[in-house]
Amino acid sequence: MTGDDTQVMLHQALQKHQAGDLTGAAPLYQQVLKASPQHPDALHLLGFLLHQAGKSAEGLKLVDAAIAIAPQQASFRGNRARILHHLGKHENADAAFRMALTLDPSDPIAVQDLAAARRANGLIVAAAPLFRHLLSLSPADPAALLAEATSRIDLGHHDAARTLLRKCLVTSPALIEATNSYAFLGITALTFDEARRWFRRTITAQPRYAAPYSGLAELYYLEGDIDACLNASEQAIALAPNDPQIQVRHSMRLLTAGHIKDGWRNFEWRLKRSDAVRRPGLPPRWQGEPLAGKRILVCAEEGVGDEILYASMIPDLLSANASVVIECAPRLLEVFQRSFPGCVVHAYTRSGDRFRPAHDYNWLPQDPPVNFAIAGGSLPALLRPDIASYEHQRPYISASPERVRDMEQKLAALPPGPRIGFAWRSKDVNPFRDLHYTRLQDWQSLLTEPGLQLVSMQYGSGWEQEISDARQEFGARLHVLEGVDMTNDFEDIFALAASVDCLICPSSTLAWVGGSLGKPVWKFGIDPIFLRLGTERFPGFPSLKGFLKLAGAPWKQVTNAVTAEARALRASL
Repeated sequence: MTGDDTQVMLHQALQKHQAGDLTGAAPLYQQVLKASPQHPDALHLLGFLLHQAGKSAEGLKLVDAAIAIAPQQASFRGNRARILHHLGKHENADAAFRMALTLDPSDPIAVQDLAAARRANGLIVAAAPLFRHLLSLSPADPAALLAEATSRIDLGHHDAARTLLRKCLVTSPALIEATNSYAFLGITALTFDEARRWFRRTITAQPRYAAPYSGLAELYYLEGDIDACLNASEQAIALAPNDPQIQVRHSMRLLTAGHIKDGWRNFEWRLKRSDAVRRPGLPPRWQGEPLAGKRILVCAEEGVGDEILYASMIPDLLSANASVVIECAPRLLEVFQRSFPGCVVHAYTRSGDRFRPAHDYNWLPQDPPVNFAIAGGSLPALLRPDIASYEHQRPYISASPERVRDMEQKLAALPPGPRIGFAWRSKDVNPFRDLHYTRLQDWQSLLTEPGLQLVSMQYGSGWEQEISDARQEFGARLHVLEGVDMTNDFEDIFALAASVDCLICPSSTLAWVGGSLGKPVWKFGIDPIFLRLGTERFPGFPSLKGFLKLAGAPWKQVTNAVTAEARALRASL
C-alpha cells in the first residue's frame, strides 16, 4: 500500500467514524496500521474509536502510542484526557487537558471539556476561570454564555447569572437549559410568577424535559400547595425515573404530605447521587432481619446534623437486642460514646471532598464480626413507617456533666432573665439556602427586648462581624460566651444547649442538638418542613415548636411571634 493509498483509506475510515459507523471504520484503521504500524493519526483515531465502543483501557494504549510518536498534537492529548476522565482517573485527566491547552490554548472544545470535567468532579472554583476563558473565546456563543451562567449559579452569583442568561436567551430563546435555569433563579429571587412563566415556557418548548417539572414542584412546595407540588414532581419522575436528585426531592414532598412509608423508601435514592459517600468493604445491608444476637454497623450520614437526627433510632436497635457499632464524625465521638455506652463508637476518616467523599472500613471489629450495615438515614424506612412509630422516642443524647457545670457558671454571671440560646442562620449560605435563614436585623424586636439574656450559639464564620454591626446599628443585646467554640467543639455545643432555658434557631444542626436533649427549641423557618410528616408538630421531638412562614412572606410575622413567646417565658420564670 502506497502512502497515497494509506491516506485515502484513512480518510474513508474517518468519514465512517464521523458518521457513527464504528464497525465499518475500525477495520479500515487496522488496514492502515498494518501497512504503517507507526501511523500516529491511525493509532489515535482507532484508540478513540475503541473508547467509544466501550474498550477504553485498550483504546488508551493506542492513544498513548500515538502521543509517543507525535507528542505535540493537542488533539491527541485532549482525547487522552477524555478517556482518562471516563476511566475515573480524574487527576491524570486534568493534567492531560492542561497539556492539550498548553499546545493549543485557543481550542474551545478542550477548554469546555476540562471545565465540565472539573465541575463534574466537584471542583467548582477551579472550573470557574475555564468557563470565563471559554466565554472570552466565543463571547456571543449561547453555549458559552449558558456554561458561564451555570458556573455563576454554582458559585452563588445569581445576579451575574441572570444577566448572562438574558444575553443567551436573546440569541437562543428556545435553549431549554437556559430557560429552565432562568426560571430557577426566579425562585431564589422570590419572583415566583416569573419563575412559573419560564418553567412553563420550557415545558412548551420541550414537553419531555424533566427539569422544569421538578422546578415547578419546588415552586409549588414553597407556595404551600402540596397537591400541585406532588403532581409536578410525579411528572418529573415519569420523565426521568433514574434521576437521584429528582427522586430525593420527591421523597421530601411525600413526607411533607404525610406519606411516611413511601417517603422514607424513596429517600434511599440519596445513596445513588454522585456526591454520596462511597463505602467500599461494608457488610451486607440490613433489610429488616431479626437482630437478636447480631452485630450491626450504623454508618454516618454526610452532615453532622443528620447524624444527630438519625441517632434517635439507635435505641430501637438496642431494644432489638442487637450489638451496635456506630460510625460518626470525629466531632461527635465523645458525645456518642457517652450517650450510647453499650455501643462501639468509631470516628470515620473521610477522604476526597464534599462532592466525592469516601470512607474506609478497615477498622471494623472482627470478633465477633459485623453482620449488617445500614446508613443512619436509611433507618426510618425500616423503623419509622408511620406516626405511631415515633411515639416511643425519648431524648437520647446526654451532655457532659462537667461541661454543663462550666456553662451554668458562665450563664450565672449574666443579668437576670431567661437564658436563651440563639442562632439566626446555618453555617453554609447560598442564595437558595438563604431563603430559610434570617439576618440579625430581622430580630431587632427580640434583641432589644429588656429582661431577655440572649446567648449567641451561631457557628461558622462571619458571625462576629454580624453581631458587631447589629450592636452598632440598633443596640442589639446578644451575649458571646468567652472560650466557647460553637463550630468545632460539640461537647461545648451540647453543654450550652443543655444549660439554657430554650433555643431559638433555624432548621439547622442546633435544632437536633436541642431536640436530642429534650430541651425546648423554637425552630423558625419556611413552611412546609418535611420532618413534620404531614402534622403540625415534629414527631419524635415533642420539645420542638415550629414558627413558620411561606417563602414569600416577610420574616416579621415569625420574629414577632418568637419575641412574644420569649416575653411569656420571661413572665413565667
